[in-house]
Amino acid sequence: MSSVQPTKPIASAIITLFWLACFMFIDTSPNGFLQTFFNDSETEANAWKWGAIILVGLIWLVVQLFMDAPGASSRLALVISGSILWLGLLIFYRFQDPAYGGTVAFFTLIGGMAVVIFWIRYLADEF
Repeated sequence: MSSVQPTKPIASAIITLFWLACFMFIDTSPNGFLQTFFNDSETEANAWKWGAIILVGLIWLVVQLFMDAPGASSRLALVISGSILWLGLLIFYRFQDPAYGGTVAFFTLIGGMAVVIFWIRYLADEF
């Protein structure tokens, strides 16, 4: 098995956690930080939130594409990012929504199977 440089997987995990935090903790409600402290309207607060999400997503993409690392490190970085995003969806999504709750729950289960398959493929012995 080839060596794994920890720089790219760690950077990818940190950026993914920050990306998930942008989804979860930037509050655009009327009592949220953006509307009370900056006196932004709801539209401006949503623009700031989605701007931050897109910016962090582009930073993650640039790290994945241009950070030089062995193939095993790149695959590990992608599997760690996918696992973090899957766990974030599993923990923070409200599945009791009658319109989309069942659909999102189904695809979360399918995503969980994909995460398990990727980890088994990554950790399996080479033959």
